[in-house]
Amino acid sequence: MANDLGFEVIVMDGGDVPLDKFAQIVNSCDLIVGVHGAGLSHMVFLPQNAVVIQIIPWGRLEGFCWCDYAFTVPKAKLKYLEYQISLEESTLLSKYPRDHPYIQDPFAVHVKGWFVLKDVYMDQDVTLDLERFRGTLVEAYEHVNNYQ
Repeated sequence: MANDLGFEVIVMDGGDVPLDKFAQIVNSCDLIVGVHGAGLSHMVFLPQNAVVIQIIPWGRLEGFCWCDYAFTVPKAKLKYLEYQISLEESTLLSKYPRDHPYIQDPFAVHVKGWFVLKDVYMDQDVTLDLERFRGTLVEAYEHVNNYQ
């Protein structure tokens, strides 16, 4: 889908190449997309006016996720966008029934502390609903094209 919108897609894992080469590749990009986590810190190698899309896992994690990246990105002269996944985009439904407390009341998990929250919500996998995600990519593409 990103190719169809006009992006050239590069899929990389930071451990696959030496850091200097990785930084050079990221610096040639207009956009970085990632699920909340340390990998998004590679945004430090992006050029100014590039876009960071943070995919926020399900479980009322927007506060944590927002604090980690939304404050930092504008200071680096980057555009911040976020995409909050729906429950249907999460692997949580394959682990817990819809009536399970982890699904019904995420904040009850939050108060149990970081280790429980991490085990339940931060380790989930996501499968994006591409039609839903498309709007976020279009917004990123429009931003990038305004600065070229």
